[in-house]
Amino acid sequence: VEHLCVRAVDWRMQRDGLPGLPSKHTYTNAQVFNKMPADKKILVEVISDVICPWCWIGKRNLESAITQSGLPVDVQWRPFLLRPSMPPEGVLKPPASASNPRVGFRLKSKGEAVGINFTGACERTPFTVPAHALLKYASEHEPGRQNALQEVLFRQYFTDGVYPGGDNLRLAAIEAGLDPEKAIAYAQREEVHAEIKEEALQNSASGVSGVPFFIVNGKPVFSGAQPVETILHALRQAAAAS
Repeated sequence: VEHLCVRAVDWRMQRDGLPGLPSKHTYTNAQVFNKMPADKKILVEVISDVICPWCWIGKRNLESAITQSGLPVDVQWRPFLLRPSMPPEGVLKPPASASNPRVGFRLKSKGEAVGINFTGACERTPFTVPAHALLKYASEHEPGRQNALQEVLFRQYFTDGVYPGGDNLRLAAIEAGLDPEKAIAYAQREEVHAEIKEEALQNSASGVSGVPFFIVNGKPVFSGAQPVETILHALRQAAAAS
């Protein structure tokens, strides 16, 4: 699948000694995903990681599809860890060079087409569990702001070159309109970090090997930064079936 970020390791093997899933999407446990909400809004769940550039492009395409559809849609962001073994301080990136650019031409052009400036300016590959914890806070306590927070986190890392941790997460919370004191206190809790890791593990065990991964009304539909037309078709199908 094109326009997809694939995890670096199968961390289930590290934790449980389980054989890894093949690098394809076999939806073996779709019942873990949420079901159609009672108010009949379409629920789109996006399994994503903050360091996945195609997830940001997929977000822009999803938002365009929602606008074009005119349908009532709720979007929920769910965790995936592309680098599950990353230390909390992250890892220093190698210097950019002609043979090893941080942002390739294809990604750069695809981003520009949807108004995204990928700069590769952040010097470290991040540990993303704290950012996911902040997104979890927004989902549970200020759900109307989670999508805005996801946009801020993408922009901070991919455009501004800001590492998603520490005081930078507080600034992201403020920019997204969250209560920063409550949000950061929640996002720093070790039990929340454990929940993030477990949910990411569950998503992997359900057949997700790359992101963005889209679930519409509880049904896995596709992965990758799909074009607007593909997402629009899925939304209309969901509306017709509800």
